[in-house]
Amino acid sequence: MKIVERYICETCGTEYTDKERCAKCEDWHIGPVRIRGAAYVPYGQDTYGYPMSVKIEMEDGKTIKYER
Repeated sequence: MKIVERYICETCGTEYTDKERCAKCEDWHIGPVRIRGAAYVPYGQDTYGYPMSVKIEMEDGKTIKYER
């Protein structure tokens, strides 16, 4: 019987056999802090109601724009 140790990054789900590499992966991710704005289009152009883009402030102070 073999014992297999794996470590999984709690942010992205990547599996590692090395604990230090997994810790580095977890520390590397920059998380969101708050939504800074969202852009929508009129109902006639998009009947889903979701924003076309969202601006999010990150832990490092930068604001990143995500679009669909």
